[in-house]
Amino acid sequence: MAARLLSHIINHNSSVPHHYIRPISDRPNLAQLHYTDSAISSIDLQSLQGPHRTLILHKIAQVCQKDGFFRVVNHGIPEGVIENMMQVSRDFFGLPESEKMKSFSDDPSKTMRLSTSFNMKRESVHNWRDYLRLHCYPLQDFIDEWPSNPTSFRGCVGEYCTMVISNGRYKSARHRAVVNSEKVRISIPTFYCPSHDAVISPAEKLLDKDHPPIYRSYPYSEYYHKFWETGLEVENCLDCFAVSN
Repeated sequence: MAARLLSHIINHNSSVPHHYIRPISDRPNLAQLHYTDSAISSIDLQSLQGPHRTLILHKIAQVCQKDGFFRVVNHGIPEGVIENMMQVSRDFFGLPESEKMKSFSDDPSKTMRLSTSFNMKRESVHNWRDYLRLHCYPLQDFIDEWPSNPTSFRGCVGEYCTMVISNGRYKSARHRAVVNSEKVRISIPTFYCPSHDAVISPAEKLLDKDHPPIYRSYPYSEYYHKFWETGLEVENCLDCFAVSN
């Protein structure tokens, strides 16, 4: 089946197509979640470049080992920049399908592409999402290939971009979100990725007799390939690089 954006599916179907419906066993069950009264840790970045830098970095390390997730405050990105980024995102995804499809590709090696779900060629059940993926560093190398419609897209996203290896000891929180049937959800994550020939391995300072290497060294290109091949069929792509494998 040819990949279709959600706007096409919504306009041509009166109900959710069967290939978007997950088995009951795969659906979120809020009744089975374990809740805690503890507040989400906050990291204040205001003094990161000041005399308290070491203390802040220590707190980040502790939270990464304990929770793998934290809230950042005083990050320095003006509220207006964030609002402009959110608005231009809504404007882009609100364009007619014919206009958005100019940016469509299912090739994961593309440095700019609009796509849908995760890997339509390999999935048995698709994810209810469309996404626009952009490379943005260095900005001057990629900005000219970004969408030019809306006309404010490159300016708003470019401004936002410029502001903006732990051997298993740092937790990687599982990203889970329940689809809201009442309103649209927009996420604008930023990923920091190395070059494809960069070799990834456990940081030496985090290794000792009590914490031997549990992952082998590997080039980032190998991880990237496995990530798109296995997709969401495995819970943690890093398991593919465990020493036992």
